Amino acid sequence: MLLLETKKLEKWFGARNLFSDINFNIYSGDKIALIGRNGTGKTTMINILLGKDKDFSGEVNIKANIAYLPQYYNYSQGQTVEEFITEKTYNYGEFLKLMKKFGFNVEFLDRKIIDCSGGEQTKLQLIRILAAQSVDLLVLDEPTNHLDLETRDWLASFIGSFNGAAIIISHDRHFLDQTVKEVWEINQQDLKNYSGNYSAYKKQKEIELQRQYREYREYQAEKKRLKQRKQKQQQFVQKTDGKGKRTDSFWHVTKGMDSRKGRFARRVKSLDSQLEKLEQKEKPYEHRQINPDFDNKEISSQIIVKAKQITKTFSGLNLFQNLNFKIEKDSKIALMGANGSGKSVLLKIILKEMRFDSGEILRSSQLKIGYFSQKIKNLNQNNSILEELKIKNPDKDEEIIRTFLGSMLFEGKDVFKEIKNLSIGERVRVAFAVLLLGEFNLLLLDEPLNHLDIEAREIIEKALKNYQGAFVVVSHNIYFIEEIAQEIWSLKKGDLEIFPGNYNQYQKFKKGEYKNGQDLTQEIIQMKKAELYARLESAAAEEKDKIINELETLAE
Repeated sequence: MLLLETKKLEKWFGARNLFSDINFNIYSGDKIALIGRNGTGKTTMINILLGKDKDFSGEVNIKANIAYLPQYYNYSQGQTVEEFITEKTYNYGEFLKLMKKFGFNVEFLDRKIIDCSGGEQTKLQLIRILAAQSVDLLVLDEPTNHLDLETRDWLASFIGSFNGAAIIISHDRHFLDQTVKEVWEINQQDLKNYSGNYSAYKKQKEIELQRQYREYREYQAEKKRLKQRKQKQQQFVQKTDGKGKRTDSFWHVTKGMDSRKGRFARRVKSLDSQLEKLEQKEKPYEHRQINPDFDNKEISSQIIVKAKQITKTFSGLNLFQNLNFKIEKDSKIALMGANGSGKSVLLKIILKEMRFDSGEILRSSQLKIGYFSQKIKNLNQNNSILEELKIKNPDKDEEIIRTFLGSMLFEGKDVFKEIKNLSIGERVRVAFAVLLLGEFNLLLLDEPLNHLDIEAREIIEKALKNYQGAFVVVSHNIYFIEEIAQEIWSLKKGDLEIFPGNYNQYQKFKKGEYKNGQDLTQEIIQMKKAELYARLESAAAEEKDKIINELETLAE
């Protein structure tokens, strides 16, 4: 059943054309990912479909009930779950049935909405919109931000079983692979459709880009060949001038005054015609990209942080008890756990921003920690971008800082913008700029990918994979964890499980696929060797010696 159709949609934002001549239909059962770089117009497109933005040209014909799950929601202070839900409906029977279906008991109705976790708030928003009306089309804007893995899997299952259609704006590649059947990409004022999930889209996109580059190279080669032939024919015409003078008029020679000159001139005209008819191929558009490269400060200690028997109570809850862990100078750690398990608290304890109740933490005297806050609180909102970078890096010249900011896409007058006036994505880039310039040897990153588009996420992944120092990353993004982590820490029910391998190995371990510890050890060694050999190819001479020593140590 047709739920929504658009015809010749066009939207201008000031002097900038976001998109034009957009036509699409949405039917029952469609599960669509709407993707594109930040600023391409995804949210604007959604606002047009929801009727929130009427300043556009074209048609939008809605034949369905649409429900919208926003990326941000401002909850009323002191509002209970029951008060939140009944703002939209008094159909108690329906929302109580949904509460049970979504895993809530009746007592949960008295809980303050602001005390609920991100996953619980997402579920409650869904209950509220589903209880208020019969929904044919769900529009979800970054629904997985701040959700733990369990709740993400639940949401993916819910979308899969939903009988209506869904449009999902998300930068979570794993979630999109679980949920969508089509990918719609906004790029260069156009909307292009790809069938399949996100991984299928990536393969199609790569093939498409390779074809475009091949056709552009062929076009350039043919254009060059025709121009060279034309130039050669022109030279022949000039050489046939009996008086040794250059001929300025090819029209003159085509009138038969000299048959040889006329023949060559006609060839020139023919080549001009071929050049005009040659189908022009534009070079495939390439977005400017940030070019992050984390630099680390050398540290001599092998173990840079060691914790013994750490216990912490927070807001009356025993978050964890008697935790023991160590961070080595090249540790690559993903810290995982459900919302509310204490991941951010543990990072702040390591950072010395929060006290713990008992236990001991030993830190190397050479330790220099860089911290990325989930809520980007470590930036002074009243500073300009340039002021913030200069304050955080007093040893760096302004010229160096401004050059670096240019590589992070802050150019010209942009560097004088106050941080409080930046978009969320721009603030994230500033926060990463602080980390990149800081020469830290331990990075603590709390949900660093939120608010970054997919291309920026992949760039940050690459930078972390090449980083020679240590890091502990809190993330629920499976693709990200699979790419960067070599050790998995899992906080659960006050305990910290430490697994000495990557996420795929951790999954095998949880499923019982390793017969014994030796199987795991051998696989980790093999993967470590493969990584070292890959680094060896592009390493500088000094680093090659270190890598060879590591390979020899593994061989023993």
